[in-house]
Amino acid sequence: MNKKSISLCIVLLGVGLLYFLYPGELLNLEWLKNNQGMLEEFYKANGMTVMVGFVAVFLIIGLFLLPGATLLSVFSGAVFGLPLGPLLVSLGSTMGAVLAFFVARFILRDWVEERFGERLNPIHEGLCENGINYILVLRLVPLFPFFLVNIAMGVSPVSWKVFMAGTLLGKLPATWIYANAGSNLASLRSLADITSPGVLGALTLLGLLALTPVIYKQLQKS
Repeated sequence: MNKKSISLCIVLLGVGLLYFLYPGELLNLEWLKNNQGMLEEFYKANGMTVMVGFVAVFLIIGLFLLPGATLLSVFSGAVFGLPLGPLLVSLGSTMGAVLAFFVARFILRDWVEERFGERLNPIHEGLCENGINYILVLRLVPLFPFFLVNIAMGVSPVSWKVFMAGTLLGKLPATWIYANAGSNLASLRSLADITSPGVLGALTLLGLLALTPVIYKQLQKS
């Protein structure tokens, strides 16, 4: 690793620490608008380093339930554009979710099963038969906390491959919406403009569509 790469890593680490310590002061929508040009120039000069650092930040956010995922999703569209921005967000958040999944499976599983074992049995039976569908619903419908889903799936019988695929596919629609808003940053007044009732309704509808195969199976059994 040359001196330039080491310097860039130090800069990214410093910015990351400042962001986690003072998220509201360092990074907000107005700051992003004012510095979009500078960020784009920095990305053009140091493309791979910026992309790797961005994915790493999202991995940490997904693993430790840190704030800022929504604004950074907008950031991805403003700096990386489409389709690269939402793909980087999905990659980082999925990697963080899988790590949290493994923590729950290998460290917290016994404690959760001892406390909630009987209540979880019906859920686990459904997950064994329709795991990918349930995970898609949990990711698409914006009502279920991202971190809690990671923990719940970690103590379930769902395989990590199914969990990873469901998370990657389920997060992509919402991520694309935020990144698309970021690609039109100048016209965006606030983050609340993105999460309109229509957008939330569309994501919920996609979640319900993911349940269609499950409903069909139940009707066949009946």
